[in-house]
Order: sequence, then structure tokens, then C-alpha cells
Amino acid sequence: MWHTILQPASYKDAGFEIENMDERNGKALAEHARPFVNGIDLEDMGTTGREVQLSAVFWGKGYAGRLKKLLDKLEERGGGVLVHPVWGRMQNLIASSWSYRHEADYADFSRLDVTFREATEAQPIFVFENHFLMDLERIIEQIDTYRAAGEGFIDALTAVMAQGQALRGSAAGLWSVAAGVFEAVRSLFDLDDVRFTSRGGYSQKAFSAGFPRLFDDLGEMARTGLRQSAYLDRDDKGGAGVRQCYDAAAAKADAVSGLVADMGKGRLKDGVKRQVETVGLMVRLITDVALTEVAADLVGANSETMTAPELMHINRDMRLRFQTTLEGLRQTDGAGMEDAVYEAEEAVRQTASRLNALVAAAINQKPPLLVRAAPIDGTVHQIAHEFYGDLNRAEELVRLNPHIIHPAFVKRGTWVNLYAK
Repeated sequence: MWHTILQPASYKDAGFEIENMDERNGKALAEHARPFVNGIDLEDMGTTGREVQLSAVFWGKGYAGRLKKLLDKLEERGGGVLVHPVWGRMQNLIASSWSYRHEADYADFSRLDVTFREATEAQPIFVFENHFLMDLERIIEQIDTYRAAGEGFIDALTAVMAQGQALRGSAAGLWSVAAGVFEAVRSLFDLDDVRFTSRGGYSQKAFSAGFPRLFDDLGEMARTGLRQSAYLDRDDKGGAGVRQCYDAAAAKADAVSGLVADMGKGRLKDGVKRQVETVGLMVRLITDVALTEVAADLVGANSETMTAPELMHINRDMRLRFQTTLEGLRQTDGAGMEDAVYEAEEAVRQTASRLNALVAAAINQKPPLLVRAAPIDGTVHQIAHEFYGDLNRAEELVRLNPHIIHPAFVKRGTWVNLYAK
């Protein structure tokens, strides 16, 4: 039944009720007319972009405040997410025009007519053909897609729970588990409790809007905490290498997942166990997004100095995490969740593919790797001079040869990894 899957309408998180909607799209056609030829050659240039016209209604106590909130969002620059009651999240829509009116016969009531148009960013005419930079840009875009798919999954679950379906336990139980995880994650990363304020008790009215917002804050806490752990926002990394920075962030991501797993230990009722598993899957989605962003930033900033084993270590670890998340999504069931689960699964697969392409591009931009025996007894600087004629490449040899324990003394005949040039 179509009315059972309707989602609460909103634009840039400002909710409203809808009386009716009209939607249209069309083709952008270039016409090429030729002399003395009947008819016109039409060139298909793509679509003109979706246009959504809707009538939002506000009534009852406090209606003016809700109307003002939406009007403020409409006046903001740039596009935003329109949550369509049937189609769900529609990305990058801009309010092109709107009008609203009050009538004397209807007290505490107003109708707002809005036209939204889909915006598409202009593509560059000239593209600099650097495969690594292109793959880096693609993974950054895919991270945003992954984040949006995770938000869509959480929104769909919230809508199902708000309708009173018990496939994942009660809404109150989910709220309790999620609020507990929120407090634990904030404490784990030692984050500001003013910026990330504690959540109150459960109420049916607060659940629909508050549950997704709670996970938005959880995602921001995970992103902030993992970036701190990887020293990404600090110039002084305390002597830690790229792999150590990634491993530190990955350990924190595991600690976040462990917080949820600890709640599921012991003898619990089936309903409580399902609630913990559901929250655990949502937490894994947001930590995967945050850790993928950390991995992409580390590779992007250090691709010239990272070795192939370091790059493959990051890629291998992330692929294992993606596989675990996919297994959790495949076990998700329930009416109204099918599209959200599918989109989340596709986002995970695409993110894994993009990260793999980025790592491959980073490895391929390096010269071929050779293995040669050290020609003399000496320091790694002397070995660098023998191979390259350049003492300054000693640090590069140290990174490529973690098996060399004492760089100040390398025995003649020791097998050394080095670049061909």
C-alpha cells in the first residue's frame, strides 16, 4: 500500500505537511535546421532537471514558527536535500520561487506554494589527465554518496519504527541504546559536551526527528575523533608514520563498534538483542564513512612517500570492514526497508571499488620496484649514494626496507628494495 511507505516531508531538515505535489522533467534538445530540408535534426543534450511543485500547509498552535523556519531555509543560498514523501531523499534541489497566504476565514492556518528545481554542477571543459588525482576526486565524491546512503538507511528505519512496526524491537528501546552509544562515543573521543549535547528521554513525537539527528551528531563525532586519532588536523604527528596514523584511527573505529558490542553481551531478551544489533549496524555505517575519509586523506596527502605495502595494508583493512558491513545489511529485513538497504549496499560496493582504484593509481605512479644486493658495508646514506648517487634518498630506502633494523650499518649483500629511478 503506497500510503504505508510515505516519509515525513522536509527541506534542509525543516519539516512540513503536504497537501499536493506536481512533478515534471523533460529533455534538453538542440535543434539543427538545414536549408531546403523538411524537418529538424534534434540532438539529445540530456534532461532539463526535475522540477517539483508542492503546496505545504501549516496549522494549529505554533504554525507561524514552523512556517518561518521553512521560509528561512528557502532563502538560504545553495541547494539542499528535499525529502519527498514517496521518492525519499532528493539531492541538491534549490527553491526557485515560493508564495504563501493567510485567509481571514481560516485562523492559525497558512498555505505555502514552492517550486523546487534540481541543480547539476557544471563539469570542467578541460580535464587534467592525472589518474591519481582523478581517482582521488572520485573517492571523495563517493564518500558523500556513501554518507547519504547511510542517512537514507537511518531515515527509512526511523520511518518504519515510527509506524509502530516491531521488526527491530521498540522505538523506545532503540532510542535508549542509541543514546547510550552517543554518550560513550563522546566520552571515548573526549569531545565537547556543549557542542554534542546529551539526548533527553524517549518520546514518540521526538523520535521521528530526533533519531536521525542523533546519528548525524554521532557521525560528526566519529569523523572528528578519527581525524584526531590519525593526526590529520595537526602538523606535529609525534613521529608517527602514515600506517601508524591509519592504524590508530582504525583502532578507534573498532573501539566505537566495541562499545555497541559490549551492550549486547550477556543474557538479553531477543527484542533487546535486535535493538543492539540494529544500532551496531548504523554505527558501523557511520564509522566506515569516517574511516574511509581518513584513508583517502592520508593517501592523498602522502601518496609520494607511501610505500606499496602501506597502501595495500590500508586497502586490505578497509575491504574487510566493507565486507562486514555488507553482511550486516544483507541480514536486514522488514517492509519499507528494501530500497534503503539496496542503496546502502551499492554505496558500500562502489566505495570499496573507488578506494581500490585510488590505491592502484597511487602505486602505479611510482617507478618500478627492484631488489638488489647492497654493494658495500655502510650506512643507508652510503647505500643510497651507491644506488642513486643521491644521499637524500636514504629516507626513501628506510621506508622501502622495514627489515633493515640498523640503518647505520647495512651489511654487504643484504637484499634492498629500491625504485628503478
